[in-house]
Amino acid sequence: MKIRKIEISIGIIKNNNTYICLKRKTKPYENFIEFPGGKRKNNESISSCLIREMKEELDIKIKKYKYIGFIKHLYNDVLIKINIFKIFKHQGKISSIEKRDIILYNNNSSSSKLLPTHNRILNTLSTPRLLKIINIDNILDHNISDLSLYNHIRLRNISYKDYKKFVKDKLRSLNFSGKIIIDYPYTESWREKFDGIHYNSNNIKNYNHNERNYNYTISASCHTANDIEECNQKLFDFILLSPLHVSHNEYSLLGWTKFYELCLDSYCPTLALGGLSLDGSDYNNCMKNYGFGIAGISRI
Repeated sequence: MKIRKIEISIGIIKNNNTYICLKRKTKPYENFIEFPGGKRKNNESISSCLIREMKEELDIKIKKYKYIGFIKHLYNDVLIKINIFKIFKHQGKISSIEKRDIILYNNNSSSSKLLPTHNRILNTLSTPRLLKIINIDNILDHNISDLSLYNHIRLRNISYKDYKKFVKDKLRSLNFSGKIIIDYPYTESWREKFDGIHYNSNNIKNYNHNERNYNYTISASCHTANDIEECNQKLFDFILLSPLHVSHNEYSLLGWTKFYELCLDSYCPTLALGGLSLDGSDYNNCMKNYGFGIAGISRI
């Protein structure tokens, strides 16, 4: 089957606790809601596409916006790349030039029919740019004095028993108040609030995306193109791709060139992992090579 590729730009506009959406008038997905935006024209930048589409669809002029990242989604034989922008300021009153219904969507809008990409787009807004990985060894490291910088941490191979016994209090003493991502299969025994579930490369096969709970961010560790392909089919929210600079078990080093190539294949945001540091230029190199952010244990 030949895959046709399309690239679009969409704008996320928040109105109090709701998001501006439009109801589709055409098939497929007639009467489903979608974020405003549209197809990029030849020789048009993704930001120019956004500005044009917002004017054509909502009759507004964009004054301040930020590029968040992209996701990809395969609709039958069409692979669509969705460039996601968050719009902070615009000029003009929002109205539908195409006479489509404007829907104010929130998570309680149970009556709205959603496109398969809808929640994936919203989850991209909360995907971490910087992910601190905590294990039993480094949580006891006296060199760690403050975790208030981090909005997300992943508890790597930490059971609920150890979390309750001492890790929870240790995190509190280190001023951490952000979101916690725990490893599968510890989710089976976890009895307190957590915000995400992470699957290592050997456990990707155990994730059933048909039973997806969008209350949680779902991520995975990838080392090869095969890992990424499996994650693409199961629509993870983001992946960690390693090893970049430091060897990891039997996997060879990627370097930025290979990282770039694999990022292009991924349908979701990709964080670089493996010997990266906040002290150097790793974050900037990651962004230049289609990465979404960086993750690490000791140097981040």
